[in-house]
Amino acid sequence: MTQFAQVLRQILAQPTCIVGVGNPLRNDDAVGALIAERLAPVMSAAGRHTVINAEDVIENYCFSIADSAVRNVLVIDAIVGGGAEPGSVVLGRLEDLEAADGGYSTHKLALAATGGVLRHHGKDVWLLGIAAANTDYGTAVSQDVMAAAEAVIDLIRRTYPRDTAGYPRDTAGYPRDTAPAVSRQCLALRAPRSAVITADRVGAHSKEF
Repeated sequence: MTQFAQVLRQILAQPTCIVGVGNPLRNDDAVGALIAERLAPVMSAAGRHTVINAEDVIENYCFSIADSAVRNVLVIDAIVGGGAEPGSVVLGRLEDLEAADGGYSTHKLALAATGGVLRHHGKDVWLLGIAAANTDYGTAVSQDVMAAAEAVIDLIRRTYPRDTAGYPRDTAGYPRDTAPAVSRQCLALRAPRSAVITADRVGAHSKEF
């Protein structure tokens, strides 16, 4: 199992709100909303986690999430800048990714403000970002980004049924004191090396999760 999958399992081992963020009218920017729409029937029905398709107004859901009983908030969004290849995936704590030089989320300002409120209410906020190829106006998600989305959906769906079967329940063990393998995409974002785990072109290598 890769470190990416291990950290994701640690997150989902506790009650988590998965928030898909994205504008369905801006091509690859829709990816977070698309993933949330696909996951909602699977995850929400069991009651342990909640899934919200926030589209491009995550701030509208900020206080309802803050008042909920979840421990973690996993935001799924498109990322731009930093030279990441389309379809690359990054996973890290939001506050660490906020230090990225060159961009991380296509909804950076709203996400930063929402993350601050959620942390103030005791939530651990994570970002799972998928590098976008095209965020111009349109309704077509590119092949690489869609392949990454399918891989992320598959990984979360495979992780969820087993999240109470002995996996770590506390994300305090997230490797801040060790340096995980970081791809050149992550280095291009200039995020702290101990803060971010990447999976290059996961659509082509989904079995490696």
